[in-house]
Amino acid sequence: MLKEYTSFQKVGRFTIICVYLLFLLGGLVRATGSGMGCPDWPKCFGLIIPPTCECQLEPGYKNIFLKKRLSKVERMVKTLRAFGMEERANSIENNKQILEPEAFNAPRAWIEYINRIFGVLSGLFALLMLILSFRFLKSKTKVFGWTLVGFILLLINAWLGSIVVATNLLPGIVSVHYLAAFLCIFSFIKAIHIDRNFKSNLDFTNVSKALLNIYFILAFGVVLLGTYSRELADILKSEGAHILNGELNYSAMGLGFAFHRYLPFVLLSITIYLSLKVTAQGLKPRLILLVVLFIIAQLILGAINIKWVLPPWSQTLHIFFGSTLPILIFILLLLNKQWRNQP
Repeated sequence: MLKEYTSFQKVGRFTIICVYLLFLLGGLVRATGSGMGCPDWPKCFGLIIPPTCECQLEPGYKNIFLKKRLSKVERMVKTLRAFGMEERANSIENNKQILEPEAFNAPRAWIEYINRIFGVLSGLFALLMLILSFRFLKSKTKVFGWTLVGFILLLINAWLGSIVVATNLLPGIVSVHYLAAFLCIFSFIKAIHIDRNFKSNLDFTNVSKALLNIYFILAFGVVLLGTYSRELADILKSEGAHILNGELNYSAMGLGFAFHRYLPFVLLSITIYLSLKVTAQGLKPRLILLVVLFIIAQLILGAINIKWVLPPWSQTLHIFFGSTLPILIFILLLLNKQWRNQP
């Protein structure tokens, strides 16, 4: 019989749930165009609680917040140049999108604000989780280590969130922001897994570790390519070239989008293969079948995004299924005997 959950495990679960909800809210923010709903950070239009009407803002607020944002961008550009990142500094400095002032939109401001609330909650739970992990310093050093890594990544991601706002959703920064969030949640899951020592009969007989590692890398890579492709779609939209023959102009999005579009079929094939391996052992591959359903849903929603040019509802669901897939596959592989004792 499994032991009862400890306070560390309970707090860890809440931390993971909060970070996971950030994925969902991030998808909503992205789909509704609310990324710049609050032009400043950590406040929203200079207020702790967002306004509900433009009448609550002082005259000329657009230029006021634009100047503040440009001041932050200037400091960041100087920092990048100090570290020898001249090319990245120039790309930010010369990006005309940064010069666009942000008009107030109440729904978008509140969507972004709720997203930030969950970011704060994630930080508080992660801090408590880190404090509770200190008792593992001698007995289970890896539990503390992975918790510390997750906490640091969460702090980095919060900083990246402010950079995303400062650069007006500059392409590339959004993808790094997304990547850091994934690595953060993986670290917390790993910490709880080591402490909990879950028992599982799952064993992919005769499946090489190399294939399992490729499986995970594919799941992670497909999502990151999706984020990159979404940024390319935004660039095309700003140029008025995102629609071709009534559909999304994916032919102009390059090789990255082609990989994002077709690699899920490879992922689906490997998942079905693993399902057959588990079934042959007389076990019920429930988690694997859930992964199969998520991949199929992802493929259908991707086709809808192309056919009807990124409807907000399908974008949100596409991001939800896409963000959940690597997490499910990561847990699936942790439960497998071949991965269980890996560092």
